[in-house]
Amino acid sequence: MKKLRAFILTSAAAAALGACASQREPSAASAYADYLIGRFADSRSDYGVAADRYFRAIEQGTVSAETIDGALDSALAQGDERRARHAASIAMTRHVASPMGQLVRAADALASGRERQARSEMTSIGGDGLQELAGRMIEIWAKAPDARAAEAVVSEFDLITAPPPFSGIFDYQRALMLDYAGKRDEAAEAFARARASEIWLPPAAVREVDLLGRMGRAAEARALYAGPAGRIRDPALERATIAVEAGQPGAPAPLTPARGAAIGVYALGALLIEERETDRGLAMLTLANMLDPSLDAARFLFAEGHRQLGHPELALAALAALPPDSPYTESAKISTAWILRSDGRNDEAVAAARAAAEGGGRLARTALADFYRGSERWAEADGAYTALIDSIEAPVQSDWILFFSRGAVRERLDRWPEAEADLKRALELSPNQSEALNYLGYSWIDRGEHLQEGLALVQRAAALRPTSGHIIDSLGWAYYRLGDYAQAIQYLERAVELEPADATLNDHLGDALWRAGRRVEARYQWSRALSLNPSDAERRTIDAKLANGMPPAQLPASASASR
Repeated sequence: MKKLRAFILTSAAAAALGACASQREPSAASAYADYLIGRFADSRSDYGVAADRYFRAIEQGTVSAETIDGALDSALAQGDERRARHAASIAMTRHVASPMGQLVRAADALASGRERQARSEMTSIGGDGLQELAGRMIEIWAKAPDARAAEAVVSEFDLITAPPPFSGIFDYQRALMLDYAGKRDEAAEAFARARASEIWLPPAAVREVDLLGRMGRAAEARALYAGPAGRIRDPALERATIAVEAGQPGAPAPLTPARGAAIGVYALGALLIEERETDRGLAMLTLANMLDPSLDAARFLFAEGHRQLGHPELALAALAALPPDSPYTESAKISTAWILRSDGRNDEAVAAARAAAEGGGRLARTALADFYRGSERWAEADGAYTALIDSIEAPVQSDWILFFSRGAVRERLDRWPEAEADLKRALELSPNQSEALNYLGYSWIDRGEHLQEGLALVQRAAALRPTSGHIIDSLGWAYYRLGDYAQAIQYLERAVELEPADATLNDHLGDALWRAGRRVEARYQWSRALSLNPSDAERRTIDAKLANGMPPAQLPASASASR
């Protein structure tokens, strides 16, 4: 459907461009061509080109809901607040109905303390479900210019119906409003209920920590960070926890209606990014920053969204815009290194990773070790992980990842006894980590050691993650090495179904089919594996099997580097 839509748009744009040369009124034809090209660019997530074309169409007189909404959506997705405001202003002066334009104007009004104007914008908002949810949050906060008003409107959040996980956003909004109203005990209870929902909101957690600090419950704030809700290590939350333990405010600034609404709009954007509705998610994150320019969590996630879309320059610009004292600065430096690496700028990436580690804490030093590992610089990765492990006096459960990572690196360095010890240590610290179970079990199986124990470990990993293609592949490979080819084929086929574009998984299935006497199917799988960008070593092995088959005594290829 996407390809068909793109073809239709391209054809229509070409027709419109042809019309430009033949019509006597070139401005109208040119405006229509700009609109069509803008739509096509939008469909390709090329927001800069899309915004340029939509605004050109508007400048040439095509002021419609379609061009205004296109200009707004692409400007917001690009993070261009100035252009978004310009489009929203045109919509108002030309009386064009635009729910997103209303949201932009309401966000500016609320951020400037003009609650009445924000309410006026939101009373007539229509649009789709997402726009209505964002508008409803802004409207409720605009009704609360002070604590007394907040107490009167907090119940309005209970009237909003939304399916999970969106419903969890309004649980957090209610907790924030209760805190703003000065109802501390009720707010603390509401935050606890919100944490039980299906979403994790670091900016809201920072406000909860701040509240607990004001209530003299700093120890509880630390438990909150270290407990289940704190398993996701958010730097702003960590800074807030340290601050309240020192008797200081946990939040960088007092809660206001604009900041409360910004957290809700940020949550909408975060959920959309997670669901890969990235363009709409980016627009919501920009709107959140219009409400609260100090909401660094939104800027950081905005950069991540553009990284996912393959827009390195926009991602890097968003990271560079974070202030030097932001809690996300260290994470931004790490992300910058990975973005540069994915963009093929390896020397710059290494320099950025090293600079982050030299000036940063454990997070940055761990990221540098991970960076070396991801770049297959095994010796440097081993040294970096070893330095981190040596700095730990008494390893705790969360440190399993360091031992696991060093074990994986040492396996690649052919230092198996040391690698095996690290993998075992990782499982001692955290026995139910599917990655460690799979890696150790697969390694034993592939080496022909402890086959039954290795099979048991991989079975545990598969039970924990039944939809992981690589883990299911490991289980199939275990049966293959045990000579149970029928069982092996069953699991290897399932692995290929889960990850059909993985060369190694298709190669493994081909090996099992060959051993089972299904030679035509085996050659098909090997040929398919060759089309899926295998490594040079895998390609040589597969070429040999296609040419000569597998002799009876030949063992299958070694483990994939992705283990």
